[in-house]
Amino acid sequence: MDIKLIAAPVIGGLIGLITNGIAIKMLFRPFHAVKIGKFTLPFTPGLIPKEQPRIARAIGKVIGDKLLDKDTLQKAMASDTLREAFDRKVDRIIENLGHEEGSVHEFLARKGVARPVDGAVEYVKSHAADYVTQYLVEQNIGNTILEYAEKEVIANLNPMVAMVAEPAIRKSHDSIALKLDEMICERCPDIISGYIGKEYGVLADKPMKEAAVLLWQKKDFFKEKVWGLYLELLEKKAGRFIERLDVSGIVEQKINEFDMQELEDLIMEISRKELNALVWIGGLLGAVIGFVNLLF
Repeated sequence: MDIKLIAAPVIGGLIGLITNGIAIKMLFRPFHAVKIGKFTLPFTPGLIPKEQPRIARAIGKVIGDKLLDKDTLQKAMASDTLREAFDRKVDRIIENLGHEEGSVHEFLARKGVARPVDGAVEYVKSHAADYVTQYLVEQNIGNTILEYAEKEVIANLNPMVAMVAEPAIRKSHDSIALKLDEMICERCPDIISGYIGKEYGVLADKPMKEAAVLLWQKKDFFKEKVWGLYLELLEKKAGRFIERLDVSGIVEQKINEFDMQELEDLIMEISRKELNALVWIGGLLGAVIGFVNLLF
């Protein structure tokens, strides 16, 4: 057997293996430029260290513009998986509250939030009372109440009396409606504020275990309200927040901060199998070329 039939493919394969192996190594190494006096050796530093800023910028742009863009992040932040996790978290919180001792107010005091909660209740009392009062006046509630009252009064009067009384009642309609609106503005804030304060006082004195039972009964309503507020906030604010977050810039900065040894280890961990396959393909092609050379 001619030794060339074996030697040529083997030598060609070894050359292909070594060449591709060196080429892959030269992607990363050397990490720094090698200088002899003022002369810099060619191909130093390696391709990735030399082009690290450009590569970081390109990867950051792809991730920020294509993979983690605003719409993708917003969908992820409102995904079914996140909603399920939110529901489970609420359930666990309410279950844990059922094991707490003492009243609601004592529990809030133990957590150090009793004073802020009391302040929030006072804020709600004031603003809710003003808001409801203003809304009632804007909706002409005094006029509506008066119209119903006038119809009832006239309907229950003797027809003869009603014929005489109805014009007088209609004539005084506007002034009475105005008085009703004034009475609403005067008395409604105290009534609403007092009601909220009373209800909060009753709740604050309840044992935590009872409050937890009430919360559990209303948990679905509570979840829907909180999740709805979250989605509304997400729709209004998340877009600007994500734009300010600058995913592209964060990725670019992080890659630039990588030590080259860390970056090499990271890339090799992700693509070791594929890069090794390239080395073996180089060996195979070298062997084939070595064998083909024998034919010419």
